[in-house]
Amino acid sequence: MRPTRVLLTVSVGTGALSALAALLSAERAAAQYGLAASAALVGYVLLARPAVPRARPALAAGVGLFAVLMVVRLWWLPEQPADIRWMTPFYAPMDGGGASMGPVQVPPTILDQWRQAIDQERLAAVGLLLQVLCLAVAVIALPVRRGSKGTWLAGVVAVLLLAVVGVNVWSRVDGAPLLGLLGAGWPALLATLAAAGTLALSGARADRAALVPLGALLIALSSAVILDDLTNIWSTWWRFTNSSDDAFLEAGVAVSAARSAGMSAVGWADVSAALRTGMALAGTALFAVGAVTASRDAEPV
Repeated sequence: MRPTRVLLTVSVGTGALSALAALLSAERAAAQYGLAASAALVGYVLLARPAVPRARPALAAGVGLFAVLMVVRLWWLPEQPADIRWMTPFYAPMDGGGASMGPVQVPPTILDQWRQAIDQERLAAVGLLLQVLCLAVAVIALPVRRGSKGTWLAGVVAVLLLAVVGVNVWSRVDGAPLLGLLGAGWPALLATLAAAGTLALSGARADRAALVPLGALLIALSSAVILDDLTNIWSTWWRFTNSSDDAFLEAGVAVSAARSAGMSAVGWADVSAALRTGMALAGTALFAVGAVTASRDAEPV
């Protein structure tokens, strides 16, 4: 078997294990498998022989940045506040009923840890932005396929995605300052815009199996999900830091406490993490394989 096929098989297998580990709330294992998948994919890109060599450096840089993000997340895991991102808080008056777990005050240390998690996610989004820009350069370097029917379709999907993202970001304002929201999520927002542009460009440079636009679509969706998570965390943090003293966490802390107590039940947060991990890994892999295939399609017969 060719080394490129071995590396691609390893990347697919470890990527699936990473998504499964995320589903089981094993964050360290998910990051480790994700690092192995991205490292194998870097090897595949470096060993492949595309017909357009100028596309390979940007493609390898984009996949390599994904591996760097996995390393950074592994480094953050011992310090990252547990379950901060999975909290789903809401307000209720101190003298109101209806909370089976009872009111739980929000300590200042929790808010500080929350702010630390926001800073870390924003820094990771900067790495995502650099990755998407590298992949955009790789798309531009690919040959244009004349008469491609997917050009208009990719453009329409990109515009629809941006419209949904815009509506979602506006819904997160809800009393929070727009500039503060954009200040927290600007790297993820720019990454989503760049990913949508890459998707629109990939329609005219698609390989025969349309792996390039499919991978670009998954990367754009992954960027949009990261933007949604980041703006959601920031807007909730802002409401608690600017609320009166009678605001408290109910269901969110209950979920977090259940996780800390060792409950193994798979919830929506686990499914969301698995989908986010799977989209990022699958999108990068499909994009890389499609870019190599698109280059080979340009070879003269």
